[in-house]
Amino acid sequence: MNTFTLRQIPLPVERRLRQLARESRKSLNKTAIELLAKAVGIGPVEKKAMRKRRDVKSVLRPWSHDEFQEFERNTKMFESIDKEIWRA
Repeated sequence: MNTFTLRQIPLPVERRLRQLARESRKSLNKTAIELLAKAVGIGPVEKKAMRKRRDVKSVLRPWSHDEFQEFERNTKMFESIDKEIWRA
């Protein structure tokens, strides 16, 4: 899912957006997305479509035994404590 930042939002716009979010008992982000979708002519964004875009399961998978062993080898050094650094 893409993210972007809006800057210099006029105070009356911010106030109204916050008011609409409170009245609808939705997050500010969700309210803004719904209003943007409506403004560009898309209409309501379905929950299913939003959920699918947020779902990271398609890029996550269990590690193989070899991948796990490689991870263990590469992170072994983090298990030791450098006493010089942690001297009181």
